[in-house]
Amino acid sequence: MFVGDAALAVLRGYPIVSAVTPFVYGGFVVQAAMGRRLRARRGGAIAAAVLGACAFFVLSNFGVWVGTGMYTLDLGGLAACYVAALPFLGATLLGDVVWTVILSVAYRPLAARLESRRGWVPVPAGELSAV
Repeated sequence: MFVGDAALAVLRGYPIVSAVTPFVYGGFVVQAAMGRRLRARRGGAIAAAVLGACAFFVLSNFGVWVGTGMYTLDLGGLAACYVAALPFLGATLLGDVVWTVILSVAYRPLAARLESRRGWVPVPAGELSAV
């Protein structure tokens, strides 16, 4: 992802790393941590998609508020930043949930097919230390 971001930055003439970058990538780290934490629970994948999208929204837009100078550094500016980003939240939630459903539905038949062809058995994450 960083390579793609760097290429776009070079093509469009803006800095590769900005004050917002740590907040954006921090949002991805939080999303991954939530997914890892919730994946074994029933409905955990959807919960992780929704909570991860919300965490990314909060972190990345906080970075925009703090690091860009686009908004005044007061509660009114913070509120304006989050309100302006609401359309992106809707698209992110929809995309994350749809892809989570697609990937979750596709995983089971793929795992079963691999198991039947090669004797491959997926190991639950909690049992990796025992292997």
